[in-house]
Amino acid sequence: MQKYNSRLTARDLFMNSAMSGIFPQFSDAKLQNVYSFAEVERRMQNYLASALNAKVSGDGELTVNGNYNNVLAQVRRLKSMIEIFFNNTPKVVQAIRRNTPLYLPYATKKQLERVKSTESKIKAMNEVLDNLQYNESFGALNSVKKEPPEKFARNKKQWESKVGYRRLKKI
Repeated sequence: MQKYNSRLTARDLFMNSAMSGIFPQFSDAKLQNVYSFAEVERRMQNYLASALNAKVSGDGELTVNGNYNNVLAQVRRLKSMIEIFFNNTPKVVQAIRRNTPLYLPYATKKQLERVKSTESKIKAMNEVLDNLQYNESFGALNSVKKEPPEKFARNKKQWESKVGYRRLKKI
């Protein structure tokens, strides 16, 4: 069984350039302008450039190096996760402002910074999305996956048990 802890916070993940290939990034100045379409588009472009090891041309085009089929497969695997993060921007920004602790199987930022493969990125993103869905510190519960109430309650209990939520909350 993996050991979970609450050492990392929303700021550690979403305001840390070393995590830009895994999570969308925000800056202090941009926290005021999170609902701007242009800002979301810029943040998405920066995230994709970092996550796919691409370059952005002067006219905003992404140039990705690598085999077409491999890059396309990687984009398809990341697509739903990226959409969920960007659709939940207000919740993420609120968590950054409050510096909400996350319950993760990573003890240090260095462990997350070493995540390179698409599968590892998806695993890390899923752990954070589970926090957005089930962690009471984030406020709006059941807003990410929109599960039926009975399924949500069951999954929330399983998540709390898996991460040791009650034990870590007391620390």
